[in-house]
Amino acid sequence: MGDMRMQRGRSFVAILLAAMFSLGLLGGPAAMAQSQSVDVWMEVGTANPAFGCYVDTSIEVRSGGAAVSGAEVVLLLSNDADGTMVSQDVGTTDGNGIVSLGFDTSGAPAEKTWLEISVNGSYVGGRTIWVGGPGCDGAPSLLDLSGDVPMITDQAAAPVAVDTPSSGGTFLEPVTYVQQRNLSCEFAAVSIATGMIGGWIDEYDMEQLTGLSENPHWGYRGNINGWWGNTDDYGVYASALIPGLNARGFQGHQFYGEPEDLMASLDAGRPTIVWLGMWGETSYDAYTADGTRYQLTPGMHVMTAYGYDEWGVYLSDPANGSLVSYDWATFNAMWQVMDGMALGVSW
Repeated sequence: MGDMRMQRGRSFVAILLAAMFSLGLLGGPAAMAQSQSVDVWMEVGTANPAFGCYVDTSIEVRSGGAAVSGAEVVLLLSNDADGTMVSQDVGTTDGNGIVSLGFDTSGAPAEKTWLEISVNGSYVGGRTIWVGGPGCDGAPSLLDLSGDVPMITDQAAAPVAVDTPSSGGTFLEPVTYVQQRNLSCEFAAVSIATGMIGGWIDEYDMEQLTGLSENPHWGYRGNINGWWGNTDDYGVYASALIPGLNARGFQGHQFYGEPEDLMASLDAGRPTIVWLGMWGETSYDAYTADGTRYQLTPGMHVMTAYGYDEWGVYLSDPANGSLVSYDWATFNAMWQVMDGMALGVSW
């Protein structure tokens, strides 16, 4: 029986948790811990927009009266009859616990739709939106919700916006870029990495060069426009990106490593794409028809490392085009969920 890298024994509890994550509404990347009770207020610009409108929506998240900052909020508009997704927007609450999102009614197949919110991957509620009104503006409406959601770990564990790195270490000139599809972070990370060394591979071009496979070591798994966080619509691993890099004149240096290996890759001048388990150890094993085993990890996300120092690792995140950093302990915990999978990029 074949066996791919990234395999460990899994407990029944871990497999059960993975299945639970893969079946639910899953939000954007965030490191999770225990749950907390939250109150959520959603103000919708209009509950009766016309077809072809973008409707502004403001969402506030609080817990015990205090603002919850850094919460990942997903706003989903779907067809009420069959649940088909019409529009999706994702954002992170600011220091006041507020995030501004919106939904687009252009693709609504029917008048009755359902607008719902999830916070840190947990559904907290929603309301009916009747599409087909007289315009894109109307009387704003307020929805009051509450529920239990996974808690973001303490603020020291959250990504930190980078202004000036601390002294020491190695830093390459970063490039920022926002992925164009819900699940194109791997291809966007390639764009970022190649851009950092004076080239560029467009994410759509990289997608065409990669191909599809149920096994992400062999090709892209699932629908690139699907939900982030599940494992049916998922992504691709390092080995499957190397042929596309080679086809455009670049080299991919795959490794499974520890912090010193990442440091060495950056010291060699290679922007390094890293695979991270943003929700912690939720991994489970799957098998191809020929018995080859491979790992799937709900909450997997990919970024491009451009520097490090004694404090931690500095990355370009294609999820929102930002530069973020993690202390070494936090970064390595998420990285080792994926067995330290990494791909250095050079000419």
